[in-house]
Amino acid sequence: MEEILELEKLALDVIKSRYLLCILVAQRIHQLEKGAQPCIEVKDGEYDSPKSYYQLALREIIEGNMDLEQISA
Repeated sequence: MEEILELEKLALDVIKSRYLLCILVAQRIHQLEKGAQPCIEVKDGEYDSPKSYYQLALREIIEGNMDLEQISA
């Protein structure tokens, strides 16, 4: 749980609005559920369930490998 809170804090350093962050994460989770490939390098099976997509979306934002155009498509 603390790892998720830390990811959220780091993501808020990148996306200053918590509301925009919420929208971006939700849209990215939907993309991942539909079969989109991660934008960052991950180990096989590390993010293979919908429950883990939240962390993956946050990591993609933190690492800067996701932009608004990718998320809105």
